[in-house]
Amino acid sequence: MATNIGKRVYEPLNKQITEEMIIAYTFLSMSGVLSDMGLNGCAQWTRSQFNEKIKRSQKIFDHIITRGAKVKLFPIAAPKHDWRAPLHIFEEVMRLEQRTTTSYAGMLDAAVAEKDYGTQNFLRWFIDEQVKNDAFATYLLDRLRKMQSTDLGVLMFDTELANKLPES
Repeated sequence: MATNIGKRVYEPLNKQITEEMIIAYTFLSMSGVLSDMGLNGCAQWTRSQFNEKIKRSQKIFDHIITRGAKVKLFPIAAPKHDWRAPLHIFEEVMRLEQRTTTSYAGMLDAAVAEKDYGTQNFLRWFIDEQVKNDAFATYLLDRLRKMQSTDLGVLMFDTELANKLPES
């Protein structure tokens, strides 16, 4: 099968499928931990992020196939599950979003170098989404840092986040 995908972007795209799945698995773990903490709004939000990351991995999977290349999947390890406080979870959310942004930017740079216009256009959607995700993760982390000093503040944060869930 002939491929129309740039050589320097092919491997990173395959790795990004795995990365999205790892992050999805981490968000699912976060959801369980937050649920155990009684923070159901936060648990629902991290569960929605799990679903978003699964959809992203599927988009990349489909792009690789559409471009005539073979998909390579890599193993996924068990996620972390021992966060002690909501703040630690949302600090991790921020790190994950920043790591994802860096990854997509690197792939776009490779696609530009390869003159792979199809992949460039494809990746721009992800980068636009990451700009929004980074901003929202920063907002959530800042908000939680301000509210975490009391149990009531954390519960208010939980309720606020529940109200920000996307409608199904």
